[in-house]
Amino acid sequence: MGGKKAKIKKLIAPNDELKETVASVRGQLTKTQTELAKAKAKTERLTKEVAAQPRAAARSEARAGRLRKDGDRAGTVQKGTRNAQTANPPSPAASVRAQPAAGSVGTDGPSLPSKSWTVVQLQAEARARGLTGTSNKSKAQLLTALSEASPSKP
Repeated sequence: MGGKKAKIKKLIAPNDELKETVASVRGQLTKTQTELAKAKAKTERLTKEVAAQPRAAARSEARAGRLRKDGDRAGTVQKGTRNAQTANPPSPAASVRAQPAAGSVGTDGPSLPSKSWTVVQLQAEARARGLTGTSNKSKAQLLTALSEASPSKP
């Protein structure tokens, strides 16, 4: 009978090695799945960041334009002189309203917004018409909202 026990031991030894190998492979699989989940989450986050870049660039560009405009306005005032205009400079929205945009009728009639207007001009017109919630709207959305709203009365 000693022969049967020896044969069984020979069969059990490779079986134990296989069990250890399977356990090791399962551990590696779990680790790989965790890394894959992290990579997918990072990809999703980076995709959102990339999608936000054009909006951030547009906001930065608009801010730079406003700052340039304020700098140009400040450069036109002579050194050493102080008047009411330099003591209380007008807000950007007020300066936009003061300048008629292309396509507008002027002070004699209602303003008619067009695609040539800037977003700031469209927002100022929306405020003048009493529309709210326009600060986060795109140019196309502002044009649509202004076309649907009744023009301001002189």
